[in-house]
Amino acid sequence: MKITIAVDAQPFFSALLGGAARKIFFDPRFKFITTDFTLSEVKKYVHFIAEKSGKQEKDILQALKLLPAISYQQQHYQQKRLTAEQLIGGRDPKDVDILALVLTTQAILWTEDKDFDEIPGILLVHTRDLL
Repeated sequence: MKITIAVDAQPFFSALLGGAARKIFFDPRFKFITTDFTLSEVKKYVHFIAEKSGKQEKDILQALKLLPAISYQQQHYQQKRLTAEQLIGGRDPKDVDILALVLTTQAILWTEDKDFDEIPGILLVHTRDLL
């Protein structure tokens, strides 16, 4: 059985820039999930990623589509959204959706964001842990 891992925005950035996260996304031990909100946040930085990588924006968007992560709409984790807002909304409202997904699915959260370090009841992994 595959281990389900919820992916925050930073690992997507790393993978699209050719970092170590790219290899992890294709590790057969894992099933990756994320939120539509997280993917929309990543897409906001496609221009920057393209500039930094020397690739065209359309190629970055295509690469993002190829990363094997199932994306969930807010209705899938809506019942945990208020709890997530209470836990992290004061620190970073952009983290509410991914935390709500983690609370709903009991998935492990793959992030480099220190805002999640003190959240009780969730398991965190960083890129270095998955290599």
